[in-house]
Amino acid sequence: MARHAVRIEVGYTAISWHRIHVRSSYIVIVFEFHPVWPQLTDSQRPTATKTFQPPVKGDDDEDKKSDCRASLHKADVKYTELLKEINTTYHTRPHNSANNSEFEKYFQTVLTGLNLSVYEIGAKIDIYTDFTVYNQVRLELEREMFKKVQVAEKLLKLGNLLPKCHSFFTNQQVQLKASLGQSNLMKLEMLNDPSHECENVELDKIFIQSTPNTTAKPISYLVALQDMLKKYSKRPWRNRKYVEFDEQIWKVFMATNSEDKNQQKMALETFKAYDTERAKLDKDLSNRIGKFKKQIANESKSDCKSDLRNINKRLSQAMFQTIEQKRAALEAAKYSKSCDNNQLLLKVAITELSIIFIIGESCQLACLRFK
Repeated sequence: MARHAVRIEVGYTAISWHRIHVRSSYIVIVFEFHPVWPQLTDSQRPTATKTFQPPVKGDDDEDKKSDCRASLHKADVKYTELLKEINTTYHTRPHNSANNSEFEKYFQTVLTGLNLSVYEIGAKIDIYTDFTVYNQVRLELEREMFKKVQVAEKLLKLGNLLPKCHSFFTNQQVQLKASLGQSNLMKLEMLNDPSHECENVELDKIFIQSTPNTTAKPISYLVALQDMLKKYSKRPWRNRKYVEFDEQIWKVFMATNSEDKNQQKMALETFKAYDTERAKLDKDLSNRIGKFKKQIANESKSDCKSDLRNINKRLSQAMFQTIEQKRAALEAAKYSKSCDNNQLLLKVAITELSIIFIIGESCQLACLRFK
């Protein structure tokens, strides 16, 4: 090989090609250094040898190509299966997809994608993505349309819509059902075409306002008395003797046999007033009994405990006494809060309660004899 005539100067040294040896697997280039000064003889001239190893075609490229082919095949299998799934789902055109030209257009691209080769994987991905996005939008629009149809049906069943709103909802119902086979754009336009007078307004503005009936319905005292008898056909206290209550409910029963409206009215009002007061006093007695039970549980003195139990017994008996006896019992027992420094008050309370019940029993006996 001929020597090159190239000369390069670096600093004080000139470099020129000296020899080039070509070997089977590499090239040897021998550089010759020529100092600018002083001039050197050939024996003093230094030389440098550089060995270039040309790239050897190895196994890395083959591995990369193999991995690439595997990834391509894997992606192709995945999207082919996804397209097959779409074909299986919509082969019979369910979910309002029949007679829809826009759906048909996207579905045909799916069938086309199934016939594409592995080297057209990009087109398969685009087909799958386009169909999926279109179909999701279609289904969501149809859900909103179905909700509007249901609302229209419910409002029309009420029957007292304003004529203009009745006409609007009737037409809307028909148009929405017909739009199920239209494009997504047409569906969207249909959903966004409301009536400013009949949709998105307060309900009382779309109904015919009925004139309120100001005429008071006459009270049937006989029915009210019968309802009262029915309410107490089973007494809350069961078979316990309750003389005053029995007398009052008997008056109610007798009034139901009278045709005199005034007598019925008076009997009803009298019993209601009595029953309201009775229920209030019974609740107060029940609360007072509960408080005494707590005191009895915490009391350590046996004689005091006995007094408290005696008072509680009298209060329990007052539940079935007259209104006046209930009031007197509550008054007599209100000062006996505890045994400490209240022993005398407890004795007084017991005495008063005993007198109340003795008088009450005497009155009841006298009333029975009088009857």
